[in-house]
Amino acid sequence: MNNEPRQNPYEVLGVEKDADARAIKKAYFERVRQNPPETHPEEFRRLREAYELLSDAEARQAFDASAAQQADGPEAVNNAHLQEAINLFEAGDKDGGRKVLTTVLTEQPDFHDARLLLGRHFLFEGELPQALAEFDALLSRAPDHWQGHLQRGWALVRQERLKEAADAFWRAGKHGPSEVAPRVALADCLEAMGQVADALKVLEQAQSLPGISRMDVLALKVRRIATMLEFGQEAEASKALERLDAELPEGADPELRRWTGGQLSSAAAHLFAQQKSTAANRLLGFGRRFNPESATEVAYPTRVTLDVDALPAATREWLHSEAERIGGWRVLTTWVMPAIGTLALASATAFLMAFIYFGISERDVSDWGWCAIFAAVSFGVTWAQARDLLRVMASPYGRFNTIHPLHLIQVAIDRITVWPLVHLQDLQLVNHQNNGVYQHTAMEMHFNGERTVLTVRGKEKAEALAQELIARRRRVLELLGRGMLDAESGVEHLPPALLARADKKGHVRAGNARSPWPGVFAAACVGVLLVGGAVWPQKQAAAAHSWSRVASRGDLGSMLEYLRGQPDPRFAPQIQARVDAELGKARAQLEARLDPGSAAAPSRAFFTSLLDAVSRTHNRRITVTWEAAAGRPTSPRDDPSELLLSAWRRTLDEALGLGVLVVDGGRGAPREGPPLFTLHVREGFQAGPPSQRVWSVKYEGLDVPVPPLELSADAADPRAMEVLFHAWVDRWHLPGAGDRRPLLLTASTLAQEVQP
Repeated sequence: MNNEPRQNPYEVLGVEKDADARAIKKAYFERVRQNPPETHPEEFRRLREAYELLSDAEARQAFDASAAQQADGPEAVNNAHLQEAINLFEAGDKDGGRKVLTTVLTEQPDFHDARLLLGRHFLFEGELPQALAEFDALLSRAPDHWQGHLQRGWALVRQERLKEAADAFWRAGKHGPSEVAPRVALADCLEAMGQVADALKVLEQAQSLPGISRMDVLALKVRRIATMLEFGQEAEASKALERLDAELPEGADPELRRWTGGQLSSAAAHLFAQQKSTAANRLLGFGRRFNPESATEVAYPTRVTLDVDALPAATREWLHSEAERIGGWRVLTTWVMPAIGTLALASATAFLMAFIYFGISERDVSDWGWCAIFAAVSFGVTWAQARDLLRVMASPYGRFNTIHPLHLIQVAIDRITVWPLVHLQDLQLVNHQNNGVYQHTAMEMHFNGERTVLTVRGKEKAEALAQELIARRRRVLELLGRGMLDAESGVEHLPPALLARADKKGHVRAGNARSPWPGVFAAACVGVLLVGGAVWPQKQAAAAHSWSRVASRGDLGSMLEYLRGQPDPRFAPQIQARVDAELGKARAQLEARLDPGSAAAPSRAFFTSLLDAVSRTHNRRITVTWEAAAGRPTSPRDDPSELLLSAWRRTLDEALGLGVLVVDGGRGAPREGPPLFTLHVREGFQAGPPSQRVWSVKYEGLDVPVPPLELSADAADPRAMEVLFHAWVDRWHLPGAGDRRPLLLTASTLAQEVQP
């Protein structure tokens, strides 16, 4: 608490007692430039206190009233008592100040300035009933005391008795016909009551008060424009702003233009406090026309991201000192996590390339396309992560959060995110726990609708940071409202004009900034080229593996499947030789089983042509299809299709050996390939006594030495199918020709075979 006697604010600023607001502001900034807070803190404090007092109309009026103590006579004594009470209040001695004023009022109940001062003291301390009692006592003795009505109105506003407050303000204006303050207070009260049109009308009428100065008229116009913007009347506000600009052209008094710009900034501060950021920025942007020299009275974007290299040297030095103070670059997660991420991605990329180069599975064009895509993505992401790690290791800042006099700043390696505190609208703290154990506090904030969350370790630390942000925002708005923001210590660390350079995405890039995308694309191209270089060696390795797998299995089906594919010229002759060897065994068995004098001997040419076709086409699949007679569906019990397949399997196995050829009904396994030879059996019936059951046998796929057949049997014979098949065997001289054993193995023939 400062107990030094108050210096005369007019003397501190070097202005006359009748100086207007713009002259006071001009003198203040001239002396602040001569006595900056960094080098003259005490002198700066006295300048700021003097300016704050003289820029407050009521405080200035009270000081002027108490300054008359230098006069002689009873008035000097009364003013001396007022000054004594003021000094005690400023020193923190509330009881002493009240006692002085109470004593004076006991002796002089009509000393209105003392009662007004006592009532204002109660109002400032929040003791509203006592304040109202003093103002009512004053007005009972002086009903036309306009200041008493004004202060009583403020006390009623604090009690939310708005209708009574509006009446008090109206009476203050009635008894102070040339005073501006009651009209502004009445407009504020009407706004709070929702009577915006009436408030605008009061502000407009106040501009015609008798004896009103031009500066007061301009202030009322600005106040009216701010009200329009606050309540969504943008079109009317735009017209009023244009009229204001026409009233003060560039050739007008420059000091008056700067003062008007300050009034616009003050109105913007009020709108920021009402969370009307867009309207406030509208006023600040327009006020820039009147006061282009101000460094802080500018429109503030909601959020701006800046490259560190785009910052001036002084700002980078300040960030470096903040990093040293907070220890941002010392946090392990600053570089450990990027390092782990880089190592993990590099390992994954290495495993991927090892799989691509040394994989033993055969790949087609689409497989290699996917390999190229995965390699491109993997190389690109790994390069981006490695670049991020290099940025982290080269950064002198690391990651940390700090508070600038005007902004919340989030530093991330070589980029900072700036959140102007004028836009701070909501702040909430959420404590996170795990199994009842405190982990961290999430500080959720909204800046003009945009959300950001800070993670803070420690409840006390989070609460202290939240209180600091709220207090800093309050101070920013207060200084902006008083036109003192330019003189705030530390604002030069991050010039607000720099934020205005942001592009549409809210980013300020360094002039030498390099885009990471060319590097990402280059790394992706390297990955694709490496995949292309792996095609030939991988194909060789896959072919060798395929050959070794087939060679180790040694079965005829696997060898034929290998030869049907895309066999490697290095191994195909060996596989072909092994296939021919297996087929040679089948030929030897055929020679051994079909004696030259037997009935089946003529079928050697048929089976030999099949084996030759297998060696040539690498297919061994025989397909037998059955088609029932049109209009005479066959019941599942009499359907011979499966019996035909079984019979042909037995026949081929008997002639060539087990599993040399594969027989199916047209639904063979994909690994067996297309049919080598297809037999089509179509059933029909011929009328007449007796009716005949007819099989038409045709084939396709090979030119074999057997004729197509037309076979018939008595349809009434229960062994008709057996008779037809035996006729087929006899006509083609197949194994079993001349032998009447039950080749089809139907239920009826099996029953007959077991009979004695």
